[in-house]
Amino acid sequence: NQPQYAPWPVEAQVVAIYAGIHGWLDKVPVPQVPRFQEELRETLRAEGGVYAAIRDSGDLSDETVAALDEVLKRFVDGLAVQEERGIGG
Repeated sequence: NQPQYAPWPVEAQVVAIYAGIHGWLDKVPVPQVPRFQEELRETLRAEGGVYAAIRDSGDLSDETVAALDEVLKRFVDGLAVQEERGIGG
């Protein structure tokens, strides 16, 4: 969820939807999805190219999808998913 009065830029929304639809969040526990999204946005802001391509073209070209998939693979491979604990700890 984005903050009510601070919406994400369109390119960040596109990436969030893309990641969800294409299974990049499948192994992320639901309570950790906001952290996943925030860290992914930080990664893509630092990388710059994918967000710029989406923003400038208004589209997800094959080249942009390939670059996004590459960034997502590196990101997910490096993400430290925290195991959820039950009531007993």
